[in-house]
Amino acid sequence: MMALGMALLHTACTVPGCELILEMQQKLQYLKYELNPHRLEHFPVDWDSLFEGSAPLAVEIGFGNGDFLIAWAQQEPNWNFVGIELSLASMEKILKRIYQTRTTNIKPLREDARFAMREFFADNSVRQVMMNFPDPWPKERHKHRRLLNEAFILTLSAVLEENGMYELVTDQEWYARDAFQLFAASPCFDVQPVETDPQRAVATKYEQKWREMGRHTYRLTARKIKSSTIHRLLEDTAMPHVFVERELQEPDIENLVGYQEQQQQQLFVVKEAFRAIEEAKFLLRVIARDEDYQQTFWVAVKREPSGRWLVKLDPALQPYRTPAVKMAVWQIGEKLKGTGKYTR
Repeated sequence: MMALGMALLHTACTVPGCELILEMQQKLQYLKYELNPHRLEHFPVDWDSLFEGSAPLAVEIGFGNGDFLIAWAQQEPNWNFVGIELSLASMEKILKRIYQTRTTNIKPLREDARFAMREFFADNSVRQVMMNFPDPWPKERHKHRRLLNEAFILTLSAVLEENGMYELVTDQEWYARDAFQLFAASPCFDVQPVETDPQRAVATKYEQKWREMGRHTYRLTARKIKSSTIHRLLEDTAMPHVFVERELQEPDIENLVGYQEQQQQQLFVVKEAFRAIEEAKFLLRVIARDEDYQQTFWVAVKREPSGRWLVKLDPALQPYRTPAVKMAVWQIGEKLKGTGKYTR
């Protein structure tokens, strides 16, 4: 019925701007397939609830145009699939393909894979993790950007099921060899020798293209044989708030710009301050970092009916409630409780 209605609307679309309206309506249909983890309240994520049924869980990291993930999900209709990607263009492509193919067992999301794999997946919950042709960052000065390192393998050793599999396919032999060494050094994995030109039931379009060009591809597989314990940033998502009893003036807020605190691996900096036009409210733009994960968000300072000022996380951007975000809200509130004189 919806398709018929859209067809009739398209037939009657003769006024200026109607084609744009149709395009926007179609994009809204795509968006319902994207998972926004910022809106979730509990971590690790209850994937069985989101998929409305229990099933083996698989993850593709860096799904590109989405063709591989969709083909994989169609090949395993009784599994649930999560796709992790940073590219907005890639997200738009896979949402369109999911809509067109009516694939119901995929949840794509945009996030840093190191953070997502550690925070969103419970211990022993993932059957298989796939990485197809990740950026190898070959230069030594970019080595820190590579996804595969000791910390990420530790995460995999926690979230994969017993006998769960990790698979890497790349066109860079050195990268596959480096990955082999990393997994071989872990007591949690049984790693197989690197394969050259593996035959796979599902292949990416680049893999098919490179085969036609005579280029080699390399596959590494590792099976989990032992579990590890990891620390997650989102194990406690309760947010603090602070009441300030004294009267606050605009200079009190402006003087917070540049204020920063660092505790162990958590850091925050107040970058900008703004005043709302129609109410007694200020907004502070804050950047916070937990280890290697950075977020930007707003802290609100608002007068309550009682006359007190409330310092709390503003809901506009909905960051993950990491220790650095909590520290920022608490420390800003404590700072405003003082004399109004700040040192930086």
